[in-house]
Amino acid sequence: MSYWAEQSQEMLQPLKHVCQINPETLPESTDPDFEFEYIDIGSVSLEAGIENRELMKFSASPSRARKPVRPGDIIISTVRTYLKAVAAIDSKAENWIASTGFAVLRPNPDIEARFLYRAVQANPFVETVAAVSTGVSYPAINPSTLGNIPVPIPSREKQRAIADYLDRETARIDQLIEKKQRLIALLDEREKSIVSSLVMRGLDNAVSYVDHGIEWRGLVPKHWTESRIKAHFRMSKRQGFPDLTVLSVYREFGVIEKDSRDDNINKTPLDLTNYQLVQPGDLVINKMKSWQGSLGISNYRGITSPDYVVMLPVGEHHPAYMHYLLRARPMPSVFQMISNGIRIDQWRMEPDRFLSLPVFLPPMEEQKEIAIKVEETVKKLRDLIEITGTSIELLREHRAALITASVTGQVDVSSKAVTAQAKPDRAALRVLVGAEIVHRHRNNRKFGRVKFQKEMYLAEAHAGISELEGSYLRKAAGPHDQQLMDDVEGGMATQGYYRADQPDGNGSPVTYVPLDNAGQHEGALKSALGSRADKLSAMIDLLRDFDTNAVEAIATLYAVWNDLLADGETPEDDAIIHHTLTEWHPEKSEKFTADGLSHWLGWMKRHDFVPTGNGPATTTGRLFV
Repeated sequence: MSYWAEQSQEMLQPLKHVCQINPETLPESTDPDFEFEYIDIGSVSLEAGIENRELMKFSASPSRARKPVRPGDIIISTVRTYLKAVAAIDSKAENWIASTGFAVLRPNPDIEARFLYRAVQANPFVETVAAVSTGVSYPAINPSTLGNIPVPIPSREKQRAIADYLDRETARIDQLIEKKQRLIALLDEREKSIVSSLVMRGLDNAVSYVDHGIEWRGLVPKHWTESRIKAHFRMSKRQGFPDLTVLSVYREFGVIEKDSRDDNINKTPLDLTNYQLVQPGDLVINKMKSWQGSLGISNYRGITSPDYVVMLPVGEHHPAYMHYLLRARPMPSVFQMISNGIRIDQWRMEPDRFLSLPVFLPPMEEQKEIAIKVEETVKKLRDLIEITGTSIELLREHRAALITASVTGQVDVSSKAVTAQAKPDRAALRVLVGAEIVHRHRNNRKFGRVKFQKEMYLAEAHAGISELEGSYLRKAAGPHDQQLMDDVEGGMATQGYYRADQPDGNGSPVTYVPLDNAGQHEGALKSALGSRADKLSAMIDLLRDFDTNAVEAIATLYAVWNDLLADGETPEDDAIIHHTLTEWHPEKSEKFTADGLSHWLGWMKRHDFVPTGNGPATTTGRLFV
């Protein structure tokens, strides 16, 4: 049976006719000290290819490491075929060995390797492999059956054209996917930061704080009450309820019904007699993964693994608030400190030490209010994450469909040749934008490194140059990406545009010295940005006469406002100012006043210098939480 489109039938050939399958095998007599880079099935995916390799000696795994691969080869998983592990071996391959779970394809001389790689990535080929594989838990396909699967083989010239087109188009799609994945990571980081702030410091930032001398806890609202976790929970092991729903503990969600997820690889045993009873309000802890956040208060009645720790509530606390508190930063790192083991993946938390940890709780009504605010925040951010995740899946589906349509001749790649000048990559564009900012500020005494940093952020957030792809931290002087600035300053010097000069050393003013090519970036910048180059220039000119303090205020307000819009809020000025002074960095309240920030918000509105919520998100990272 063929899964290929009808129009490709005339060019179908069995895979074994267009390549060698498993052309080499390491003999058992291989030197035990022979070193190689090992490719396991778990490190390969259909889209990303080979994501990592393990350096090892032949003696470490002689039975699994037997298939050498060469540049131009293609590897396909023949066991656990549901993993869809397919990858091309690039030109850097030297002493690379694939697991015996792969079939190695070595294209014949008249076959374009890049085309064959796309053909075996295509949906019809992958679906055929899955359909003819045998086995329930670990479906597999033997090399003989694999070799009989047909693939479409057009002329060599057409193969090259299709491969060129797909290399270009999939790279563009992959960049979009990567950008969305970074957004998800930023949203996840933002969730952790906000939740930690709420459960550790409360809703009212105007209250008095006290230092209890516990380094990992930091300042605590003065009216909160100190106790020990053992005042709120005690261990219990109730068994003999095999008919109840099986529960599991997830790092991302806490305690959930195990069958509500399809990604849990731990099989449930037939005999559940030893599983432990869990009641709503009980605390369930995975001792080996508590330092990753795998614990939580259960909302369900059910049973869970006898290897987990189950604790009954005994003290007065709000269950939802306690759930978020025990999972928030820095608690997982505290659990790591009270865990023991030989290797980190085998560390077990000591329950007695856990129960001895101090805990600081607000009054019950405040616990409830905090829990409600946390739940609202988490829902908003996770809804955005879900929407972004759905868009990633749609892009992946489009990518797969494009590959299938191209290799089967349903897309005329000859009509899709690139005629426009290729845009520069991220590093090159960062340098061009940086050179434009410095060049337009030449001879401006109000321009220095900090103002430069803020205008690079605004170039992405306000001028819409998303290709800069910054990862902006909430630093004291506003949104900042140190790696981006290192790329810009290093690149400007390398390209002969400008050199950063700091004659008095770290902490002193920075100036930018023009080099031989100063100003010669403009043609490349306009070619890359089109009309956005004019918006960038207008933005720089608008900020030119402002000092560093003013630009810092504008950039920070812009970032706060943008983040709130991205969270689904429509904030009033007071909310933007409050978040700037209290949720950005402690130094903000020392530098700015509410009246001063209100002035700059008014200026931003008058000059249409306002965000849409589509700019890059900012995060505290691990700096201030």
